[in-house]
Amino acid sequence: MSYSRWGYSSWYSFYNVNGRLSLWYDMDHCIDLEYEDALTITAEEIVAVYGCSLPEATEALQYVAQFIDDYDPEVGKKHEKEVAELRAKWKDLEKKDES
Repeated sequence: MSYSRWGYSSWYSFYNVNGRLSLWYDMDHCIDLEYEDALTITAEEIVAVYGCSLPEATEALQYVAQFIDDYDPEVGKKHEKEVAELRAKWKDLEKKDES
């Protein structure tokens, strides 16, 4: 789900396939936040990390809040489990191909 786009915002933010919030300010500041980090991030930290203004950081916190509201930790755990299972299957397939 997209929360913002560069067309009307300094931010491009979205829930990415890795279960993280991609919070991008520009092409030099494309950072993905874990759910736990999103819970504690402050406007001051956003300013320090991204080099943006305080009003821009305040706007970014709105997208962080939307992500927190949308995120279901149980779904995140299920996703991580599925990814781990797929990686294990791929490793097994690679081993079979090598022999």
